[in-house]
Amino acid sequence: MSEKIIISPLDWGLGHATRCCPIIRSYLEKGAEVEIASAMSHKNFFAQEFPNLVWHEAPAYDIKYPKYGWQMPFWIFNQIPRIKKIMKEENKWLTSMHEKQKYTLAISDNRFGFYCEKIKSVYITHQLRIAFPKPFTIFEKIGENWHKNIMKNFDEILVPDYEEFPGLAGKLSHPSYKSEKIKYIGPLSRLDLKAPTPNKKYDILALISGPEPHRSAFEKYAIEFLSEKPGNHCIVRGLPNEIEIPNLPFPVFNHLGAADLREIILASHTVLCRSGYSTIMDLALLKAKAIFVPTPGQTEQEYLASLH
Repeated sequence: MSEKIIISPLDWGLGHATRCCPIIRSYLEKGAEVEIASAMSHKNFFAQEFPNLVWHEAPAYDIKYPKYGWQMPFWIFNQIPRIKKIMKEENKWLTSMHEKQKYTLAISDNRFGFYCEKIKSVYITHQLRIAFPKPFTIFEKIGENWHKNIMKNFDEILVPDYEEFPGLAGKLSHPSYKSEKIKYIGPLSRLDLKAPTPNKKYDILALISGPEPHRSAFEKYAIEFLSEKPGNHCIVRGLPNEIEIPNLPFPVFNHLGAADLREIILASHTVLCRSGYSTIMDLALLKAKAIFVPTPGQTEQEYLASLH
């Protein structure tokens, strides 16, 4: 009897969804039956990547960042009750789905409540330790223990990084404690495709990503930045659900599939992008040169940009 798997990424930007792709492909190659559960915002992305797989709409965290970076610590504190509510909803949703579909394995990419006590539940994360703003790094141990307590509900913890410090995520993926549940599986990238390397075509490629309103703010910044720079440039907006394309003096794509994204990154001298971990894994695989612009107030991205 083959495995029947359900996998669900956190809807906190597109990165959690993209790094699930190599895991899905790995299980499909082994003959497993795979179903995908995600927020509606990820539906078109998965429809393009895996048009033949069953997709379910799961409860959405629907994260929207505050407008200003300095508001982030207060915003996170205010979000705790809502996050707990969604955790209960997704746990109840998965339990109900298992009763109907009889899964053998549930895989959560950073969804805190996506586990089922009746089957093996696996959790994917690179943030075993959560980065705090510089004045409050002394409290990171509290965040580490909080996440450790969340992960007790899962049978296995998969870390998409190298076991040897610093790896790609530094202190985030290398906590102060050891656990037999934790397994380092190496970086994950959906761009690991065998294809010829194209010639350089663009000077700067802007990869836009992340939750609103900072996604739109970064897109506006990138357009102004590229408009002032001589050369051939390009923008990928990170909007798989968008149809209309803005009229700009350089090529614009709302979204690209894995093969096309790999080609356009390799065809660019420099990539202008957020320092999200999934982006870093993609760029590390392709050995691409990057300019990182962390999301304001997003301490994880600020730390990763500094690290690299």
